[in-house]
Amino acid sequence: MILDIKGVTKVFHGKGESKNVANDNITFTINKGEIFGLLGHNGAGKTTLVNQILGLLTPDHGDIHLLGKSVTQSSAHARSLCSIQPQSQVSLGLLTPKQAVTLIGKMRMGKKFEPKRVEALFEALDMGAWANTEGEKLSGGVRRLTAFCMAVIAPGELVILDEPTNDVDPVRRSYLWQVIRELTKNGSAVILVTHNVLEAEKAVDRVAIMDKGKILTQGNPSEVKSLVEDRMRIELSLENEFINIEVPDWSLSPHQNGSRLIFSLDLSKVSSTIDWAKNLTDKGLVIDYSLSPTTIEDVYIELTSKRGQFRNEYGQPL
Repeated sequence: MILDIKGVTKVFHGKGESKNVANDNITFTINKGEIFGLLGHNGAGKTTLVNQILGLLTPDHGDIHLLGKSVTQSSAHARSLCSIQPQSQVSLGLLTPKQAVTLIGKMRMGKKFEPKRVEALFEALDMGAWANTEGEKLSGGVRRLTAFCMAVIAPGELVILDEPTNDVDPVRRSYLWQVIRELTKNGSAVILVTHNVLEAEKAVDRVAIMDKGKILTQGNPSEVKSLVEDRMRIELSLENEFINIEVPDWSLSPHQNGSRLIFSLDLSKVSSTIDWAKNLTDKGLVIDYSLSPTTIEDVYIELTSKRGQFRNEYGQPL
């Protein structure tokens, strides 16, 4: 076991008696060679938890162990075992991606650093064209890939990736997931922090869904999806995101993200739902629609939103 979190609670106190329970009795473990997804919208408590794993914050209750040692008792040791890609963009200034990644590699590995590792990473991610371009001239996606390379050039026992695919194009996203899987084959464990549920489902070995500081459910993807296994989901592409679609009474947890409308439904309502969607398509309100088994995204929406209330991709009411 690489990471063992037991009963971690963190409370931030405001003016007077106000307080924010950022983490509420969090418990889970991560094993060697495992990708663990930590899913939740902004403000769910993910970053606070990561900062405690790194020893940057101290839990008010509970404890965190990395390779058997308490983080609260040796935060410097904990940070030496971890490598992280933060959610915020890394400022490269005039450094090129090759210079930045090489610098981090030398800092972490010293004389054991192998420069060929940089070339291999850039080749795997197909970013060689920008290897020697100054950071201030790079797109957001390439800077994001550079930050990822800086985190994994000398991976720790635990690699923490906070929204690693933000701004990255679809082709290189697929390359990035391949590199992440290779990390686990070499023994590192990975925490994937994200609100991109659909993308995470394809990559993780186990997942925990967080909301308002609590873990609502955790397990492998099949176990988590079993919470809504008696349902289907329909996804509609609207003509435009401003069209006001009245969803049927039988819809469960309707959710809109731009022109994408999704809801779950009981198996008994499949035929009625297809007729409803076809009618909207005939009227020109919907471009197309698809019916499929439920996903982790459906569980996420069901657990983090009020039934029948539209939510966006960050879990906020529309």
